[in-house]
Parts: sequence; C-alpha cells; structure tokens
Amino acid sequence: MDTQASKPVEIAQTLDRGLQVLEVLAGAQDGLSPTDVAAELGVHRSIVARLLATLLNRGYVGRRRDGRYVLGTALLSLARQVSNNLLVVAGPVLADASERLGLTVVLHVADADDAVALASVEPRNAAFHVGIRPGSRHPLPQAASGQAILAGRPAVAGEDPEITAAREHGFARTTSKLVPNFTGIAAPITIAGTAEASVGLIVPVQHTHDEDALAREVVTLADRIGRALY
Repeated sequence: MDTQASKPVEIAQTLDRGLQVLEVLAGAQDGLSPTDVAAELGVHRSIVARLLATLLNRGYVGRRRDGRYVLGTALLSLARQVSNNLLVVAGPVLADASERLGLTVVLHVADADDAVALASVEPRNAAFHVGIRPGSRHPLPQAASGQAILAGRPAVAGEDPEITAAREHGFARTTSKLVPNFTGIAAPITIAGTAEASVGLIVPVQHTHDEDALAREVVTLADRIGRALY
C-alpha cells in the first residue's frame, strides 16, 4: 500500500500567498496599494508588506511613484521561457500538420486581452500565402485563434455568443476576421490548467474541405501539444 499517496498534499503557505499577490496584481490594470492587496487576500497588511518587499527585491513586482504595486519585469523572462518551451514542443507538430493537410497552421498565445501569433507554418509547396506574422496581435474575441483561448476558459457574463458556441463545440471558427477570404479554425491549448494558447488552421474560402474533419484535426493537435508540455 502506498501510504504517501494517501497523505494530504502540504502547501507552502507563504509561497501560496506570494502567488496570490501576483494573481491579484495581474487583475489590476492601475496597480494596487499594500492595503488594497491585503483586503483582496483577507490577510493583515504587515504580511502583504513583507510579501511585496520580497517580490520587489526579486523583480516580480514593481512599485510606482504613487506607492502602488504592479507586476514586474522578471515575469517577462518567465513568460518568454514558457513561449520558448511551447515553440519547441509545438514546432514539429505544426510542421507535420501543415505538410499533411496542405494548409497554414498557426500558434497563438494569450497576452492580457490580445492573442499574439507565436508561429505560422506553411506547407513547402504552398499554393497561397497567409499574412500572419509572428508577433502580430489582435483582440482575443476578434478571430478564431483568440476565441478558442477564451472558449477554453470558464464562461463569463456577457461573453460573445460565438465564444459560447466555441466552448460547446470544442473549437472556434471565423471567416475574414484577420485575413480576407480565409477561414480560421482553432482549438484551445491548456497550459498549467488554463487555456493560454491555441492552434489553428487557415483555410481559403474557395478551398473544398471537410470542416468537421479539420475541426477534429485542430482539437487533436491542441490536445497533443498540451499533453507534450507536461
């Protein structure tokens, strides 16, 4: 009998609170004071002050002139590393799918309220070229790539019906939202328990295709990439 498996997992409370501080700051565009953070977490201000001082020293938070705290630049390095890992894992999968399907395959990641193109892979003998450059961005709700990410997250009040439908179907589909006369079909990629990326196919509207089959392809690709990240 594995007695270790039956024991409750111990949580490092200080670390957990530090991570909660970062999560609270991530949701505050104008920053928060130590008192605000303490109120959000329901802990004493002195505890928050120590956590903020530690995070500030490590560069994970920054302090503005008005004394309010915001997320720090050290998080950018971590985010870049996550993106690099995602590219390493997804690259061969994207290339294989592009050649096999004869279509452009794109990888997007969420950056606040935007979807940012991380990679765009075209088949070697592409008959058409899609103008989606790595680094280009658009609002998450605008097109399939971002809608898929939102659909991979819990529903929110007042969300676009297209996102609700995408959540029900497991994939998002839009036409001419980013590139005229092209349809995007995308599915969410789950990273560390939340949808932070998507993989999609770009299909010319005049291209004869089985949309259901392509939808199954992107869902399978998203699942394959997500599993490979663990």
